[in-house]
Amino acid sequence: MDREQAADALAMLRKVVAKTRDDTALQNWGLIWVCSAFSNGGGFYATHVLLSRGTYAPWPFVGVWAVVFLCNGIFIAALREKRVGAPSFIDRLTFSLWNVFIAAMSLVAVINYLMGIRVLLFMPAVACVLAAMTWAVMGAVMGRAWFVPAGIWAAMSLVMALLPGQQFALFAALWALTQGVGGAMLHREKLALRAREAAR
Repeated sequence: MDREQAADALAMLRKVVAKTRDDTALQNWGLIWVCSAFSNGGGFYATHVLLSRGTYAPWPFVGVWAVVFLCNGIFIAALREKRVGAPSFIDRLTFSLWNVFIAAMSLVAVINYLMGIRVLLFMPAVACVLAAMTWAVMGAVMGRAWFVPAGIWAAMSLVMALLPGQQFALFAALWALTQGVGGAMLHREKLALRAREAAR
């Protein structure tokens, strides 16, 4: 294979990867993220309200987040487009990435509870670092624009450490904003992709 053929093969591979990214993440997650931004943001704000009222027992928080996860599951079941064949790498990665994030946050909550740290059920400043890492992985896979929320979450970890009484309220607002805007971006690109396909 000469240099020109190699360049052509690389260009074709890039097109295939780009189309795979569009056809999975864009079609499956845009509207889901927009809807989940409200349920997740509401869950974090409800957590803030419970803590501000002096609630530290775990079961009220478990109840709140059981409802949030139920709503998110309904959004996924209702809005995720059915595709023929096995899910692509990007589709599996996106789904797995955020499930790992949820598991990590839950583990931080349990660790803090077991250690008796009752200023908050778990430290949103630590959760901000986890969120920054998750968005950064999205940036490595989906494009540089996704590094912007990663940077915002990293900076917010320092802000939350300085405002312990308002951490979950701030977390709720920022989560709704970043997930909602990210979902809107994905959905807009999906509509643009379909418009281009219809114009062919």
